[in-house]
Amino acid sequence: MVKILFPTLLSLALLAAPASAADVKIGEIRAFIFLERSGTWSKNLVGSKEPLFNTMIGEGSAGEPASSLLIDIAVTGDKNSAPKYASAIVNLIQSGKNGQRTTTKKGLVGFLFGESGVIHKPLFLENATCAPLEIEVKVGKAVKTAKIDFQCGE
Repeated sequence: MVKILFPTLLSLALLAAPASAADVKIGEIRAFIFLERSGTWSKNLVGSKEPLFNTMIGEGSAGEPASSLLIDIAVTGDKNSAPKYASAIVNLIQSGKNGQRTTTKKGLVGFLFGESGVIHKPLFLENATCAPLEIEVKVGKAVKTAKIDFQCGE
């Protein structure tokens, strides 16, 4: 009797537990450059007023060459849930010197929330520190953006 009852109770618990894709929200967006000589990460650049001029060759606030960028996107949801159809779209928009905008789209899926109800999804960009970058994250109808003002010149 226990063998029959347990799967039935487990099935009922699983039906009640999953969160819907609508329960997923965008948390904090952070970005860090990889400092190539020391092998360390910068502080969070989102919202920073640090000069990011010629970062690729180590000028500005970087202090050493940095051409790669790690973007950390926090996503929140119900604790201990795995929303089946939840996803996020990330648009990475960079503007060149001639004003031309290039957009790269990335999809984020597989949200498996633990006790905190927060999961972090990373994006790693190489050769991305010489033009202004806009990070746009979309979950459902919600949109959150962050900007990093990279500049290069003589």
